[in-house]
Amino acid sequence: MSDLRTLHDAFAELERRVDAATAGVAPVVRPRRAVRLVPVMATVVAVAALFAGAVWLVPGNSSTPAGPPTPAPATTTARNPVPATPDDLIARFKVVLGDTATVEVTQKHTFSGAPASSGNNAPPGGGVVLVPETVNPNYPSYALVGGTLTSAGIKGSFGLLMYPGHDSEPRNWCRNAKPADCVVSTLPDGSRLAAETARPDQGAVSYMVCIKRPDGTMIRLQISNQEDPAGAVIGTPGGLFYASQPPLTLEQLKAIVTSDKW
Repeated sequence: MSDLRTLHDAFAELERRVDAATAGVAPVVRPRRAVRLVPVMATVVAVAALFAGAVWLVPGNSSTPAGPPTPAPATTTARNPVPATPDDLIARFKVVLGDTATVEVTQKHTFSGAPASSGNNAPPGGGVVLVPETVNPNYPSYALVGGTLTSAGIKGSFGLLMYPGHDSEPRNWCRNAKPADCVVSTLPDGSRLAAETARPDQGAVSYMVCIKRPDGTMIRLQISNQEDPAGAVIGTPGGLFYASQPPLTLEQLKAIVTSDKW
């Protein structure tokens, strides 16, 4: 505070000298004030230099290189590759379908155990009503859903099953014994894909695709132009016709099961 007062006195003395010179009066010489002006200015310069040094040393100044950012801890968890509930399976199915088709789900089933290894033993008109060979509470849960699917104004039925690793081969899910009706191929990533066209009776058509991924996960999708996704024989339960053909083609079903959006 004394330094600021001294500085104030020095400027006041200069003003008096200017006023005296203007009035033609010789200024009063005050040696003590004049002598003190120099150390006062030196003090101001020293304070300014000290302040500048303090600003330079403040952490976070732009002149100070910043260290690498600390990565935030991961808060997300990996999604289960196999839906454990019908609602989860339905939600994923709708994402994969996009605007290709709309679905109305009328069947929801949750299983825990190895699914049946072959569709050849299913009774006629049995559709997609599958029962696990074993019930094991330690086995991961998986879901089966079914209902109607509509695309481009054509309505049909569908059945969708997705389950974890299983020893069966996709060919075992084909119902017909004719080789031309069930074609099995290996995809570039090592997945095995089975595609079947079934015509169990006059006018009845169903398509089935089943993929087995390298990790053992399987997706089986079946559609038909009848109430039964398996294309039931006329006169059996579920044999009512919706249209003259299924709502999706076999190639469209392949694209669905091989989608990376599951």
